Amino acid sequence: MCYFCTMGLRRNTSYEHQTRINEALYRIHADLSAELTIADLAKRACYSPYHFQRIFKQITGESVHDYIRRCRLEWAANLLIYNPDTVIVEIATECGFHSNASFNHAFKSFFGCSPSIWRKEGYAQRSRSLKALWSTSAVNPHRKFYEDTLRENERPLLPPVVIKRLASQSVAYIRHIGYDQGIGEVWERLLDWGADHGFDVDKQQMIALHHSNPDLIPFDQCRYVACLTLPKKSYPSDGVGVMEIPGGLHACCEAEGVFGDLLYLMRNLYMYWLPASDYQARSIPPHACYQDNHFINQSHRFHLEFRIPVAHKRR
Repeated sequence: MCYFCTMGLRRNTSYEHQTRINEALYRIHADLSAELTIADLAKRACYSPYHFQRIFKQITGESVHDYIRRCRLEWAANLLIYNPDTVIVEIATECGFHSNASFNHAFKSFFGCSPSIWRKEGYAQRSRSLKALWSTSAVNPHRKFYEDTLRENERPLLPPVVIKRLASQSVAYIRHIGYDQGIGEVWERLLDWGADHGFDVDKQQMIALHHSNPDLIPFDQCRYVACLTLPKKSYPSDGVGVMEIPGGLHACCEAEGVFGDLLYLMRNLYMYWLPASDYQARSIPPHACYQDNHFINQSHRFHLEFRIPVAHKRR
């Protein structure tokens, strides 16, 4: 019997639905190559398949199949650029497509070109056209990033990168859509949850997962996950999920700055350092490990270590 059923959660409240759907989302993002069926995901969230699909769309704004398909294709689009030495069929398999033909068809339907054309010129063309559009918005907090990277004429300086083998970490988390100042409210809610559960939150590590590529995804659709390490075994509740951030090899670098500066670092590492290195990206989102969290501190400056999950390139 699932945890939610044994706890007797009240139905039809947004936090409880979010808590259950978090379990399915964690399963999806933990392994995009897996066979992700409605039945299995519904069981994980303790819903019937019918109610699971209805609540999933209510929470995410997408059907289960559309959400999985988009995530797989967006990550495949990234890997085609981040891992230029990896053959397309391997990227297709890693992103959950069981044949090259089905991958090519789905990719072309979604992005308007084949994976090979995307790798050659499609990514750059799409990124430039999107940034040209986004940089004209007066309400966009990242206009400077779009303008700067749109005009980029030379390769930027890269920060020092250290390869580390990290242990996995158990965390409580809250998902947020949008790379915006509203993230501060998410952190306050997560820290309140930790304090209410008896944790000394000042002694726990704050970590942020960055699921989205800002070159391709508008800032108000970027997926951000605020995480707090757990000092003891805990259970999801009140819209706060519990998961494990995988360990393994990570490319790590320290950075300081203000809101928006991290976008430059992410882009430089993935677009320049990684393709030229002896490593390739794993299908796990990168994360920022905060020493100072600019979303909640008074200085509004961050000091963090940014970590990209990597593996040695196949020779």
